[in-house]
Amino acid sequence: MTTKYALTLITWLLVSMACPAQAQTDKRLKWNDDWPRFRTIGYVLTGASVASALAVTLFIPYPDEPKWQTGILFDDAVRTSIRVHDPAHRDFVRRASDITLVSSILHVALLDSVIVPLAAGSPEVASQLTLMNLQAFSLNTLFATLLFKAVARERPLVRDCRDKPGYEDPLCDSGEYASFPSSHTSTAFTAAGLSCVHHQYLPIYGGAWDGVACATSLTLAFATGLFRIVGDRHYATDVIFGAIAGFSLGYLYPWLFHYQYGPLDRETEATQSALNWAIVPGGSAEAPYGFSIAGDF
Repeated sequence: MTTKYALTLITWLLVSMACPAQAQTDKRLKWNDDWPRFRTIGYVLTGASVASALAVTLFIPYPDEPKWQTGILFDDAVRTSIRVHDPAHRDFVRRASDITLVSSILHVALLDSVIVPLAAGSPEVASQLTLMNLQAFSLNTLFATLLFKAVARERPLVRDCRDKPGYEDPLCDSGEYASFPSSHTSTAFTAAGLSCVHHQYLPIYGGAWDGVACATSLTLAFATGLFRIVGDRHYATDVIFGAIAGFSLGYLYPWLFHYQYGPLDRETEATQSALNWAIVPGGSAEAPYGFSIAGDF
């Protein structure tokens, strides 16, 4: 029941964000003719990535033994500091990571890319965004699953299941060697990258709401990664790698193949005058690694 109510609340919050969007995006949300649309090669590559992801998932088995065990760098210190020890609480945190992951996907794939564009009378925008999302998510799935099976890193809880008599966890025998990378995290950050680049170039909501949407997606992605560590399903390095790879894929793929070929159109620039913002690689002087959102409110 808790999960049901949480999903209902998140759905209500996401839909409520779209309420101001219809009035602001009506007759303005359109595809810039300077941005390449999906062509035959795009459909072929998307189909190939989806088929490859399914093939790797279904037909390539996990190794019988792990190829990589234990943590590296700060993994063990972080695990000791923040993981949950109580089995019931661990299960709760893992379900929370499922909720934040599903919310991040629904946010960009359903609300931003289908509901709002169609409500604004822009089926072309809806179709282009949906195709870009499908390509990015399928590539992320293929990439993460290949690494799971090639690296075969043992999950952090497996050694406790093996070495501590009476240790209880319902997932002791579930995906034992699928720790690197965290696919929950990489998928959530792929969604965040897609959300941020779409809202940066298109007035999906209009004004400050586009910056809020990017920040919301990033918050859901950060929460997903944190919950995977707290729930003892992944090491910190699994999550960090997944976050970097997922966001890079979600943001850079649409930019490289579509958005970089033309500036924001005049109508888009006018509607975003209330909030000029951008993703800044490298963060700030105080936090030189990663990225930040910068702008003038």
